[in-house]
Amino acid sequence: MNGVIYQERMVLIPPIMALLVIASAIGLVAFAIYEILTVDKFLESPGGLVLMVSAIMMVILSIALSSLKLKIIVTYDSLQVGLFKGRVVSLNDIHSVTAEDFSPMKDYFGWGIRVGRKGVGYIAAGTKKGLRINLNAGKSFFISSKRTFEFESAMNTVLKAKKNSSRIDP
Repeated sequence: MNGVIYQERMVLIPPIMALLVIASAIGLVAFAIYEILTVDKFLESPGGLVLMVSAIMMVILSIALSSLKLKIIVTYDSLQVGLFKGRVVSLNDIHSVTAEDFSPMKDYFGWGIRVGRKGVGYIAAGTKKGLRINLNAGKSFFISSKRTFEFESAMNTVLKAKKNSSRIDP
């Protein structure tokens, strides 16, 4: 019973922010190329070296930010949320889930894996709803979703199945 019953992938930052970072990187690289072509010994100067390193870092940052995705995977054994492998929570550790409305900026101060007014949140761009995952230990965390109803339904299904199977197993 390990099969995936719900999966969602969402962009981590708003597309306009990714475009701004990419535009900044292109501008910085263009300026660096111009300086290399017009200034003698540009790369030997400290300013030239800083500009080149900054341009390279902006290109890497723009590629990374525009490709990062927040993923949610629900199976009959666990909930996985995060960027790469992310956080894996056993269904045995989850008490319940509740759907909530939220504001990314007010409640979590932006997008990504955040700690805000409402605790730890996994916040994707373009979302205003999600699920609060209430753990048996009394703690909770929040996961934003574009398909909150389906996510909640999948979580309730697996939690109910887990609860029913624990009654049968000694």
